[in-house]
Amino acid sequence: MPVSLLHPRTAVPVLILASLLLSPTPSRAQCATEPTLQNYTGAGTTACPCFVTGEQAGSIFNAPADHYPIEILRVGIGWGSAFGGAPQALEEAVHIYGAGLPNPGSPIYSLDGPLLNDGFINEFNLEPVSDVVVNSGPFTVTLEFANANAGDPFSGTVVHDGNGCQAGKNVVFAIPGGWTSACALGVSGDWLFHVVYRRVNCNVDVEHELVSVSRAMLFAPRPNPARDGSELEYVLPTDGTAEVAVFDLSGRRVAELASGWQAAGRHLVQWNAKDASGARVSSGIYLVQLSAGGTRATRKLTITE
Repeated sequence: MPVSLLHPRTAVPVLILASLLLSPTPSRAQCATEPTLQNYTGAGTTACPCFVTGEQAGSIFNAPADHYPIEILRVGIGWGSAFGGAPQALEEAVHIYGAGLPNPGSPIYSLDGPLLNDGFINEFNLEPVSDVVVNSGPFTVTLEFANANAGDPFSGTVVHDGNGCQAGKNVVFAIPGGWTSACALGVSGDWLFHVVYRRVNCNVDVEHELVSVSRAMLFAPRPNPARDGSELEYVLPTDGTAEVAVFDLSGRRVAELASGWQAAGRHLVQWNAKDASGARVSSGIYLVQLSAGGTRATRKLTITE
């Protein structure tokens, strides 16, 4: 069914403005944002009121091989109804998976309770809440529905561009049926999903950037998620005492990775996913914390089975 959806370049800036106000000011030592990943062309033309609670729709993306690992910064989702004017919809979650079809596996990150507006590409900023790192492609981004819209043209739902469905780039989790290609289900276009990302490693010469660093900085762990451990990079603007430690979500100190007097500049430490006794830690989310020069910086790190 036709839906009047604003062109992405028209709709997004209104929504990006609010998200940018929440974003920390990037340092010159961070990698630059790369061109947006998207499969669709033009504006959304077709709403698909065809989902029940618990089902998902989304897109499969693949960044250039030499860009990985990448950090997902923002996710955009086109949302509309056949006649326009549908109320805001609070849906279940935005999920990011570390693989594509035939089965993306378990989410590596989920943003619960996304609020979507009819007639827009709704963009969700992930920077303030988590470090979402994808180590290789392809990867999948979906929306899980909390509200059934099947057969209701007045409800908001995901939209596609109506320009032909590209194989291997559009996905549906159906109940029953599980994961399948949206094209195989008769969807005639590419879902309006996009991803804004940056590389985790971009060969930035941190030593020459120290003039712009006024406080200690801790970069995203890599890889993340990790099974056997992760590399942690941090920068100190001046000589001084610094500590890098790992905590669980209860605040218990799990491991100490660095402590004592350190010179200004770039430092790398490794955590092998073991506690102070040498035992492997349980899978879950851990907090890596850098304390130096009155600054305390924290990054999330997920350990998998």
